[in-house]
Amino acid sequence: MLVLADIGSSRPWADPATIAINRMPMRVPTEVVGGSRWRRSLDGRWDFRLFDTPESVPQTAITSAVSARGWQRVVVPGNWTMQDTGDVPHYTNVQMPFHGPPPTLPGRNPTGVYRRSITVPAAWTRSRRVVLHIGGAESVHAVYVNGHFAGYGTDSRLASEYDITDLVRTGSNDLAVVVVRYSAQSYVEDQDQWWMAGLHREVFVESRARVGIENLRCDADLDVSTGAGSLRVTTTVAFREHAEKGWSVRAALETLDGTALAASDAITVPSTFAKPYVFAGHRAVWTAEIAAVSAWSAEHPHRYRVVAELVDPSGSVTETHTQLVGFRCVEVRDRQLLVNGQPIWIFGVNRHDHHPRRGKAVTTDDMRADLLAMRAHNITALRTSHYPNDPRLLDLCDEIGMYVIDEANIESHAYNTSLCDDERYRTTWLERGARMVQRDINHPSVILWSLGNESGYGTSHDALAGWIRRYDPSRPLHYEGAVLHDGWVDGGPLSTDVVCPMYPPIAAIEAYGCDGVGQRPLIMCEYSHAMGNSNGSLSDYWDVITSTPGLQGGFLWEWKDHGLEQTLPDGSTRLAYGGLFGDTPNDCNFVADGLMSADLEPHPAMREVTWVYRPVAVTAGKRTGFLTVSNRQSFSRLDGLASTWVLQVEGEPVETGIFEPGAIGPHASAQVALPCAVPGDGGAVHLSIRWSTRHDAPWARAGHLVAWDQVELRSGRPSRARRATPSNDTVPPAALEALFTQPPAINVWRAATDNDGFKLIPDLAARIGVGGSALTRWSEAGMDSIPADELVGCEVTRSIGDDGSVTYDYTVDVPDSLADLPRVGIMFQLPGRFRALRWFGRGPHENYPDRNSGAQLAVWVGGVDRSPYLVPQEFGLRTDTRWLEIADAKGDALRIDAVGAPFHWSATHHTPRDLFVAEHDSELVRRRELVVCIDTAHRGLGTASCGPDVLAKYRLPAGRYRWALRFSRTQTAKSAM
Repeated sequence: MLVLADIGSSRPWADPATIAINRMPMRVPTEVVGGSRWRRSLDGRWDFRLFDTPESVPQTAITSAVSARGWQRVVVPGNWTMQDTGDVPHYTNVQMPFHGPPPTLPGRNPTGVYRRSITVPAAWTRSRRVVLHIGGAESVHAVYVNGHFAGYGTDSRLASEYDITDLVRTGSNDLAVVVVRYSAQSYVEDQDQWWMAGLHREVFVESRARVGIENLRCDADLDVSTGAGSLRVTTTVAFREHAEKGWSVRAALETLDGTALAASDAITVPSTFAKPYVFAGHRAVWTAEIAAVSAWSAEHPHRYRVVAELVDPSGSVTETHTQLVGFRCVEVRDRQLLVNGQPIWIFGVNRHDHHPRRGKAVTTDDMRADLLAMRAHNITALRTSHYPNDPRLLDLCDEIGMYVIDEANIESHAYNTSLCDDERYRTTWLERGARMVQRDINHPSVILWSLGNESGYGTSHDALAGWIRRYDPSRPLHYEGAVLHDGWVDGGPLSTDVVCPMYPPIAAIEAYGCDGVGQRPLIMCEYSHAMGNSNGSLSDYWDVITSTPGLQGGFLWEWKDHGLEQTLPDGSTRLAYGGLFGDTPNDCNFVADGLMSADLEPHPAMREVTWVYRPVAVTAGKRTGFLTVSNRQSFSRLDGLASTWVLQVEGEPVETGIFEPGAIGPHASAQVALPCAVPGDGGAVHLSIRWSTRHDAPWARAGHLVAWDQVELRSGRPSRARRATPSNDTVPPAALEALFTQPPAINVWRAATDNDGFKLIPDLAARIGVGGSALTRWSEAGMDSIPADELVGCEVTRSIGDDGSVTYDYTVDVPDSLADLPRVGIMFQLPGRFRALRWFGRGPHENYPDRNSGAQLAVWVGGVDRSPYLVPQEFGLRTDTRWLEIADAKGDALRIDAVGAPFHWSATHHTPRDLFVAEHDSELVRRRELVVCIDTAHRGLGTASCGPDVLAKYRLPAGRYRWALRFSRTQTAKSAM
């Protein structure tokens, strides 16, 4: 007997048009005063058994007692693919994990049966309803209570609720949830992420009154001209059997500390038609005007509380619901996205639900940690890529202050242009978007609704857009596919109010803004793909964004790597990417594309993100002796931040003070006099300005650093060689000779970054149309295997100084056939005892020629970097360096001075070849020796793994490269290191 046949369709999971059976309407999650006694969490350990297909699930798996044979215990919320069930995570990007066409399903379709008992108190069954809440199930699920079918639901990222009143009894009841891993709905859940399975969000059962508040919609608007707030509260009352007369609702608005601001009289709940043809349901509507409110914004997330009381015919309050709201206004006007009448910068990032050990099962603490880390790095906008998140994430965004694009769980990437016009999926499209809006309507943090991602553009999009515009006219719409389909200027006006391209070249967005042809703001829904060592030209993007009308920023791809903890045969663990679980087909490490590691450690590029997203910028003034200070906030004056300055000569601080530019208003700039005098003749002089929070914020304590800038007041003179005597010696003097375990040699190779090319998945670029081509060129030229001096012409001369120093003069001629090299420089090795680093250059963190605007010039001290990327590749560079000292614990040091132009350098325990041949960070073997690379030129990073390649100005053309370095042996004070 096929247990799922009870549903009424022989194979509903294979039918795109069957989206739910017996599922209750979507509602706003509200706080019910005293409601905890009516709710029981079902989170915890469940009995679980896995079957190969939904057809093979027997009736006994639902009705018979659980036995030891074949059953195990798993955690809910959780993915069974992360809990040693024999089924594993599977990663694909565009391609489906099985063959199509839609709605074809694989022969093996893992199906899990979850079982547990639930205890229903007697009070719950007396004139009350019992409702089961399934927070999220991947992909589809069916519910059975005491062996009887209760309901079926789809959409793995939104909750499904079922009225199980008629199926439960007082006391112990048996609950079974059957989850099918793949379904016809999987074709519209083809996001770039791990395919998981199971009950990954909370499950609970609760008792609701026979007559109770079913929904509480709160529309809070702001009059930007007067500061007044308007509130419309719509309370929907559910009646279990038939509507009774005499029920009413009282509603009120109060501050979070309980101060009353407005309240309604009793509003009668309609129980029947007031007059023919106008019955709109059992809804009580209250509107209020508040003369002055504190507006909600990401900078100032002011919230209020709405209280709704349900009053029975006798006048007794039977139920009280509360909802937090924020008064704000969102509109698109004059090529700008406006919040509360002001344009805002979208300092954004895309975020997936992900945890390295729990997969898609993220907790409230996980979500809070994500958001606090975002705000700590100046990220103030979030796109829920590519599905609605747990509603508690939006609660946190309301509280902490974060602008949100809320995105429907729709992505048909493998069939990108067809399913949006497929009538079998029409209802799926509408329901997924509509249910998201119905659930999240009250959140002030949500400023745009997104119709989904990478799903073509068709009739279903316009249908969904029309529904949302009618249901919620207060928010604009977002959909990249509409613009992509019809062109940036006029494309898809029915379905998107913003121009939201993916990974556009800088020149393209600049042209859109400068030409002034479009009437909509341009906000990139994805840009600067953070795969491996990446995010080149972030500052170039933002130089254009902040200076070009019509451009307002965008959402970086993406927040963190999707590495999953995997235990190896020797008991060690690693963070795995696609294919490492034996999952085929797969897209390998394309899932490791975050600004943070999977366990929330910032990658080096995050420092650049923090800098380009800073709330205040300082540059050289229009007049000598002045600075230009620009407030990039929309609602805050600069006196809300504390600022200090440091004067540096040759990288060393010589004077400090408090910087007081005055109360510069939002989006305003001012010319401010230098806070100090510029020293007389001497070396390079820089002024650094730092800004921090003056008061505690919802996301940080007072004193948190939010911005920094450095202004060059004098460039200084190039370093000159000391007194030296030309020499034909082939080895350095003894004092230096003894230091090298491998002497300096010409080097033009770097371990390819993911942007240079996909070393593990060379076919990916052809399959999905993205990826860098540099690695292919370099490999064909033999750069990874042929010595550099056989590839390029090179000449080296040495000059020995009176002090024992040696100056090397290098000349390298790069032929036209090798244009666009990885680097031009030298490489050598030192004994492993050399571990302390001190330098005058950009730092302190890793930086590259097209990702170093946030790295300041100063004298820095540090240690040897570890590889921060899951797939080993080039890392650890520091740019624009005047001198570098590498010392041991006793202070014995090798010093390298630039003679003329500054150099770039890295010091690691891996050669470029070590990094290139390793397929995972866990394979890297740390050399005892220190491998040092000194470059006169180094190719930028770009974002060609999914986006534009390195800009021309950061590439290395053919031609002659000349540079000089002075090596000397010194004794460095331990305290200096």
